[in-house]
Amino acid sequence: MSFQFDRYEEAVSRRRRIARFYAEGLEDVADVVLPPAPDSDPDHFDVYQNYEIEAEHRDALKLFLADRGVGTLIQWNGEAIHHLQALGFTQKLPYTDDLFKRMLMLPMNVSLSDEEVHYVIDTVRAFYGV
Repeated sequence: MSFQFDRYEEAVSRRRRIARFYAEGLEDVADVVLPPAPDSDPDHFDVYQNYEIEAEHRDALKLFLADRGVGTLIQWNGEAIHHLQALGFTQKLPYTDDLFKRMLMLPMNVSLSDEEVHYVIDTVRAFYGV
């Protein structure tokens, strides 16, 4: 498994570049809340394992993207951990539940080309009419 460590810096750099593209390309889309951009906080460093946005009309956006060849994910099938009663959770967390209805993971993979990332951005922008 150490062969992956040889490319670690390259992979992190690529993920951060993709995150930067998303941040710059979607920053003016009012119905989307983005994660912090790379280098936005000098005290924190994100490798962008995932790129999860908060999107109004999330399910319609997911379908719109899928119809145009863009795969997305809804983490944990849209269920927050406090819904797992088998683990003993009984809390009601309405703000968390509301948030989970808007969360969507955009493609984030080192194999994505710049053109593919820009296609995702353009497609999200088209959905929101921006």
